[in-house]
Formats: sequence, C-alpha cells, structure tokens
Amino acid sequence: MNITGEELRSKISSGEAMIVDMYAEWCGPCRVLGPIVERFANTMKSEGSSVAVYKYNIESDRELTSELGIRSVPTIKAFKGGQEVVTKVGVLQEAQLREMAQMVL
Repeated sequence: MNITGEELRSKISSGEAMIVDMYAEWCGPCRVLGPIVERFANTMKSEGSSVAVYKYNIESDRELTSELGIRSVPTIKAFKGGQEVVTKVGVLQEAQLREMAQMVL
C-alpha cells in the first residue's frame, strides 16, 4: 500500500486508476486518516475494484511532492489515464473516498 515517489511516477505514467493518500509522519490528521484509508483499501480490494489505493509519504521525494502541488497534508488525489482527476484536503470519511473512486472508474 505504501508507495515510493518513483513508483508513484510510474503508476501515474501508466494511466492506472488510483487514489493516493499523501501524508507525513509528523502530521496528526494524517494519523487519523491512515486507518480510514487502510479500511477503504481493503474494502476496494475485497470488492475486486479496479481502483488501487496507495499511501505516499510526501517527505520521501520533495521534487515529486512539489510537482503534485502538495501544500498541506493530508491530501488525497485520484488519478486516471495519467491525469489528476480530483484532489481533496483534510480528513475524509470512507464515503468520500468511495465518491473519489467512482470518479476514476
């Protein structure tokens, strides 16, 4: 579920439909969102969804973080066809994550 900057670049380039939780270790709200994203990822996987769910530590690749326009965490981005489809900032609930997934199906 955790992904490096290099892996994220590759997955965006490949056009994969995905939701990415952009977080930082020191971020309190990120620690609140983490278990919600993990539950959501497990639900998506068990349902056989074609939308992948990843977590990306923004401090692991500051260049990519800047390219993606991350200015605060947590930030959740959805990608499809190599393009960013939607971005949301802050702690989301599972229903909001599911709405994002619907946008990239």
